[in-house]
Amino acid sequence: MSTEQEEQIHPQDRVTRYVVRTLMGLEPQVVAELEEHGAVDVEPGRRSATFGATKAVLYRYLHCTRFAVRVLRPVFEFKAKGPDALYAAAVKLDWGLWVDPRRSMALDVTVNSDEFPHDQFAMFRLKDAMSDHFKSFGRGGAVHHLDINRMSPEQLIHLHIAGEQVTISLDLIGKEALFKRGYRAPRARAPLNEVLTAGLLGLAGWRPGETLIDPMCGSGTFAIEAGLWTAGVPIHAGRRDWTLFGMASFDGDLWREVGEAARQERIERAPILASDWNKHPVEDARESVRTAGLEHLVRVEVADFLEMRPPRDTEPGLVVLNPPYGQRVHADDLEHLYGGIGGALKHRWSGWRAALLFPKDLEAHHRIGLKPTVKHTVMNGPLTCTWAVYDLFKGKRADHLSGGEQAEADAPSAGSEAAQSAAGSDEGQTVRFRRPRVQVPKEED
Repeated sequence: MSTEQEEQIHPQDRVTRYVVRTLMGLEPQVVAELEEHGAVDVEPGRRSATFGATKAVLYRYLHCTRFAVRVLRPVFEFKAKGPDALYAAAVKLDWGLWVDPRRSMALDVTVNSDEFPHDQFAMFRLKDAMSDHFKSFGRGGAVHHLDINRMSPEQLIHLHIAGEQVTISLDLIGKEALFKRGYRAPRARAPLNEVLTAGLLGLAGWRPGETLIDPMCGSGTFAIEAGLWTAGVPIHAGRRDWTLFGMASFDGDLWREVGEAARQERIERAPILASDWNKHPVEDARESVRTAGLEHLVRVEVADFLEMRPPRDTEPGLVVLNPPYGQRVHADDLEHLYGGIGGALKHRWSGWRAALLFPKDLEAHHRIGLKPTVKHTVMNGPLTCTWAVYDLFKGKRADHLSGGEQAEADAPSAGSEAAQSAAGSDEGQTVRFRRPRVQVPKEED
């Protein structure tokens, strides 16, 4: 039975299959989040997951998801050996059930098939098939030209081809993916993707009610995502431009009802502190915090992590760090920086957990001198990165794991910069390093 036939036979509250797209490494977070919101038959995939949901469950998930980039509704599936076969099958589909030819649209294509050597040609053949279908079989009169709008389409159609298998889906979100939360300051430089940031917090085991320190905050994305999580407000409640809202099957009353029910006032709150040694990103972070409406939950200040001490009268929690990667910092300064981070964590933040994000091939990360409890591989833009989580404690790691009480220093290897900065120090001592010198690109001839 085809998807469109099922839609006609079953009531609106039936379980329908959807696909959620996410970032590499966040698939376990997506699966757990889907199950938390009541999705059924959840199956993880590569940067994706499929799931079943009633309309109410889907709406609740869309209001609250932190880890999804897009959510798709598959509507047609068939096999095709090449672009001409794609056209021949697509022109016969009942597009009028799902697509309004009078409204603007855009097509997105992903091809992994020897039968389709050119992605764009497959997209053009699908567009031709849709156009010819509506010219010949359009309901309420023929439509002679489709309104293609790549910038802000009212409908977004995804074509996915794997081998001979063709799947055509409707995008419920539109051109603005779910990581675009709307709070980012316009001047923010190289901010972390918001979905990635939320996923990293989840992978590190952070949950609302635990203290969070982001001492190299940049534009403040870690602190803001933690603040939104703590606030309990549906993270996408303010969205008004999704393609979902223009679909014939959209239920506005149910959407509003689900949104109100999804609001949670959290009683247990803990400090969320963001800081940076540079006042300029601090100003951007403060602007983003204000835009997100989180001034009552997130504090942002100018401070140098290597001179910081844990806040007083606060339960230990999680320290998150996204240090420079070296693109604009001299290599020797980067070595000092990572060594200083390791020394500071070891000798001043005992009892806390820490999580660091760094490129997988970055040599300087060895200067941290600490053994992670767990490591995750994620993609930060085009960079393959490691998200390393550490349990911080005094003394030797073996004694810590065995429950011993020896306090002998588990410092980095002798002669390393981290060892030199930490040697002879105790908790509270300032850890020194040279402030990185920014590399200025050479002018081209």
